[in-house]
Amino acid sequence: MAGEMRLLGEPDPAAARRARMVLVALLVVLVLRSLIEWYTERDLVTGSQGPFPAALGPEAPTAPAHVAHRSYHPEALVHGLAVDVIYSGVKALNVRTGKEYWRYKRRDDDAGIPSAEVSDDTVAAWFDDGRLVGIDLRTGNVRWSTDFPQHGFQRLHIGAGQVVAQTPGGVAAFSEHSGDELWRLGQPRSCEDSTPWVVHDLPERLTVVELNCGNSDEPGGVAIGVDNRTGAVLWKRAVQQELYKADDHTLVAVAPTDTGWPGEAARVQVLDVDRRGAEPRAEFTSDEWFPMGAQDGVVISDGGAEPPDSAHGTVLTAYDTRVGERAWKRRAAAGRSYGWARIADGRVYVVENSTVLEEDEDRDLQADLLVLDAHSGKLLHRLRLPDLTVPDGFSLTDLAVEEVGDGAVRVGWLESSDEAWIVT
Repeated sequence: MAGEMRLLGEPDPAAARRARMVLVALLVVLVLRSLIEWYTERDLVTGSQGPFPAALGPEAPTAPAHVAHRSYHPEALVHGLAVDVIYSGVKALNVRTGKEYWRYKRRDDDAGIPSAEVSDDTVAAWFDDGRLVGIDLRTGNVRWSTDFPQHGFQRLHIGAGQVVAQTPGGVAAFSEHSGDELWRLGQPRSCEDSTPWVVHDLPERLTVVELNCGNSDEPGGVAIGVDNRTGAVLWKRAVQQELYKADDHTLVAVAPTDTGWPGEAARVQVLDVDRRGAEPRAEFTSDEWFPMGAQDGVVISDGGAEPPDSAHGTVLTAYDTRVGERAWKRRAAAGRSYGWARIADGRVYVVENSTVLEEDEDRDLQADLLVLDAHSGKLLHRLRLPDLTVPDGFSLTDLAVEEVGDGAVRVGWLESSDEAWIVT
């Protein structure tokens, strides 16, 4: 009998070899698959490039004089860095030179452009696939990451050493440095589709989370006082629209009986806030309530247009929350209007723009950056900005102050753009 003889029941060596080859092939496929998954999920981090840049100044500039144009629109200026979001990542640039300092990027093509919030130590970035990442501001290295169901977060806040974010069914807080979950706040029954409006950090371990209840027929929401060590709910208060923090113990709110729509007359309450609750201390009436910021016991509102048929806001109004009265009113020069204003270190920063309408063929804009005393409205400094051209297609044609601090003022278009002006 030709060929190799084998006894009945003896294993077939050829079959055994084929089985081993199949097993080896399967192992190779599994290893390659794991390597591919590891590679595609691996974050790309360039690391810091050179010495950490110093801040441009210790506080908001008192007499800004130098204007630098930047072909990017950062999320924040901090410690001499401009933090900007990119597709599937975040980068930090040296404000003085415009050169990239570090870059963090995910390999996942579906990550999208993240939402980001920045503290003086951490960048928190949320991606469309539900990943929340904590990045070291100084190095760009990832400290931690947390995954939630897709579209789990919508807004972020960093403060009091915590990252507060919307999660499925409520709000959660994570340690800024470790990513450990610290507390969770469930969605109130009165809010069918709640989303965080704003979060305020106050003394005595108190965090106020304001939720928009998502009911278009009855606008408004609820403010919830939370112990930010345990997540325990200390108190709740119905609100009409976003609250503004005037100081560490004061929030400003539209009275519950008013509609509180921006630009309309409203009764505004000054609330004393602590761990026991938020109770009215004073009240004032605003002819047109369009708050733009609050600090140092002052809240600034766009007081509307004078004359009424003007296409842009021409009046700024300040209210003193310590006494519940209007502190001052300032009108723009003839033919000019105000962009968005910001308060920092007892001063108001606002751009006074020449009026350019959406339909105008001449899109040239002349603008001055004004620095005002927040409590009196007195003009402290005026800087003529370089002549600019309003981009085609923009219906909001004013320059606005977007951020103030660390020795710089960031100015940009009211409509989003890929450029900014850093004034130091």
